[in-house]
Amino acid sequence: MDISTKRTKLRDRLSGYWRMEVGNAVIIPLAVLFVAKMSESPLGLLTWLSFLPMCALLLLGGLYWRGKLRSLDGDARPLDTSLAIADKSQLALGFASVLALLAALCAWVWPWLSVSLGDRIAATICSLLAVLEYVNYYHRQLQHFDHAADFRRLIAGQGFRRAQMAGDLARLRSRS
Repeated sequence: MDISTKRTKLRDRLSGYWRMEVGNAVIIPLAVLFVAKMSESPLGLLTWLSFLPMCALLLLGGLYWRGKLRSLDGDARPLDTSLAIADKSQLALGFASVLALLAALCAWVWPWLSVSLGDRIAATICSLLAVLEYVNYYHRQLQHFDHAADFRRLIAGQGFRRAQMAGDLARLRSRS
């Protein structure tokens, strides 16, 4: 496979990644709201707070992948911007994700912390997604189903590889 074909395939993958992440930041909360409405299960502060780190991480992921795509075309500014944002917000996003998950788990022990069973379910799912997205971007790549080489590597027992953004952040931090 020649370099032009590889570049085109990479561009196509990155184009899908950033759109998927930004789309999920909108679709997931809307889906949760729809299911809650259809099941007549009110959502409370617990769910709304779990939306914050989840959506922030999904949007950051979209910004990052869009920056990677733009850097393929020679414009590194969007990637630099997304990495600067990721660097400055890492601690806050990690803290907010863990706090949201702990709050959701506490609501299972003390149900009065939520307004309904649906609130507990939604908050648990969304906060767990936030923690997984945090790990996926800042530490280890968890997504291996969309790229054959990554999936083969995982199946071969080589484990999860370092997250792409984690490597880019390490390079950014080493320049500082």
